[in-house]
Amino acid sequence: VRLDAAMRESELAATRTEYESRLQSVRAHEQELARVEARLSSLVEIEASRGEFGDAARMVLVQANGRVGQRGAVADYLDVDRRYERAVEACLGDLLQHVVVERHDQAAAGLALVREHDAGRCGFVVIDPGSNGYHPREALRMPGIVPISDVLRVAGPHVVTIQKVMPEAYVAETFEQAVAMSRQTTAPVATIDGDLFRGPHLVSGGAKVESRGILATKREIKELR
Repeated sequence: VRLDAAMRESELAATRTEYESRLQSVRAHEQELARVEARLSSLVEIEASRGEFGDAARMVLVQANGRVGQRGAVADYLDVDRRYERAVEACLGDLLQHVVVERHDQAAAGLALVREHDAGRCGFVVIDPGSNGYHPREALRMPGIVPISDVLRVAGPHVVTIQKVMPEAYVAETFEQAVAMSRQTTAPVATIDGDLFRGPHLVSGGAKVESRGILATKREIKELR
């Protein structure tokens, strides 16, 4: 009887230990879930308020109250591999913040709005169904060089128009390869780190550590969800 009781006590202790271990694991997962949910909520708020956008584009996208009929920004239609986000942001620059509208009179309404509030400059992409078809450019090919058309995908209802306004641009694996490519084309050439060449004479780069890219915010929201 004593042996039987001892065995049961041993089994009970083992079960209690396993329970406590699982309880700790559940609590750890709950804490991680809470952290992820808080992060997601913060990023969604940034995206909804267009926190990474300039004043003028933010005004048209968030505060126009139907005056412009905007269809989002160019960035909303792009999906970029994580590794190339900085390079694509460098190549596209303000184009990411251009507001998509269906007609030129809507772009005019948007321009009137930002002028009225002295909000700065704002760019627009007009869908304009009366324009000509899309004929993609033949990209240059060099070792260590990737056309940005290879690393970004355009999605959504206005693919053709967005593809039309995508510039010829390239991503280089290294700074040295970007230098070599910049001697072959006047198109923008960016490194993985986001240094940007416009021909062999103009080079720019750097970013604040705390600054968030529009594409990075969009991608992280997708990953967290």
